[in-house]
Amino acid sequence: MKANWIDDYGPVEAMRFGDRPQPEPGPRDVLVRVAAASVNPIDWKMREGMLRQVMQLRMPYVLGRDFSGTVIGAGAEAKDFALGDEVFGVVDGLRGGAQAEIVATDQDLVARKPRGLDHAAAAALPLAGATAMISLEDVGKLGSGERVLIHGGAGGVGGLAVQIAKARGAWVVATCRSANVDYVKSLGADRVIDYTREDFAAGLRDLDLVYDTVGGEVHRRSQGVLKPGGRLVYIAAAPLPQGPPRADITVARAEIRTRRGVLERIAALVDAGKLKPQVSTVLPLAQVAKAYEMVKAGSIRGKIVLTAAG
Repeated sequence: MKANWIDDYGPVEAMRFGDRPQPEPGPRDVLVRVAAASVNPIDWKMREGMLRQVMQLRMPYVLGRDFSGTVIGAGAEAKDFALGDEVFGVVDGLRGGAQAEIVATDQDLVARKPRGLDHAAAAALPLAGATAMISLEDVGKLGSGERVLIHGGAGGVGGLAVQIAKARGAWVVATCRSANVDYVKSLGADRVIDYTREDFAAGLRDLDLVYDTVGGEVHRRSQGVLKPGGRLVYIAAAPLPQGPPRADITVARAEIRTRRGVLERIAALVDAGKLKPQVSTVLPLAQVAKAYEMVKAGSIRGKIVLTAAG
């Protein structure tokens, strides 16, 4: 099978594209013929070894975390899916393997693909969608009528977070750069702040929740826009500032552990017409190096998706 892998950590030149042995499913695994896989920022960070302190990869390592495709096999204990089922899902980070024509993953990490989506659109959802949903719903406890600020509203996670927050009945303000203002409005944001022209911290007050996908100075200044008792939820991005947060707010990092239940919640929102994946570019799997460079450069809307020939 064709796959994208590394033999050691390094820049884009460290990636290899070519033939790899087909994975053998473990007892609880499903074997999926991949129709499409997405490229996430964590992919190039893993490739370069930025996460090696917490995720020591075993080489050679096939890259990629999420995918959409068709079940073609299963382990002896994997009974939840039948041959031919169309599914979308993730692989464990230490295992990897989604950027290939065939992937093996635990059956608990996949769900049936949303009915109205093709595979390219479905592949854009699992990791980014789970990140946004867990952050806002499970960690942030966002409720109807609450006011939430979402940083990076045009990104793969941020764009889904805007839609999920609106689906929960929240009032949503999001930040983005100038070129993406209309785009983020189209996702449902009630107010959009162009961070190149306007200081979000100067114009916002008494919010219930901030979702920080940026980190750094943005994280520190976000504390000032919360009301007493407000919540600041963040995912790993730029280094966080030193020092304790405000004593009257809650600051929590969202630990993302995707399971079928989360994927089914995502699919339900899609099927209800409340969540739409945002795919900016679709490339063949053979052009994976180009996709990685685009993701690393940043400033893209939504997700980049790779389509597999198999």
